Amino acid sequence: MADSSRVRRELLAMHPVGRLGEPTDVGNLAVWLASEESSFVTGQVYVTDGGRTKKLPLPIA
Repeated sequence: MADSSRVRRELLAMHPVGRLGEPTDVGNLAVWLASEESSFVTGQVYVTDGGRTKKLPLPIA
């Protein structure tokens, strides 16, 4: 069995922002998209992953 602290360090190292995502990270985007501040935004895809996709490929477990 893998050492959980080692696995957590490895997961954190995969994220350029240095932390795992929180539900509020997605919620904040949803609130902004529903606000008038985003009224000029159309047809976009927002990847809310802390930059993780920049470090693809995903690890094989």
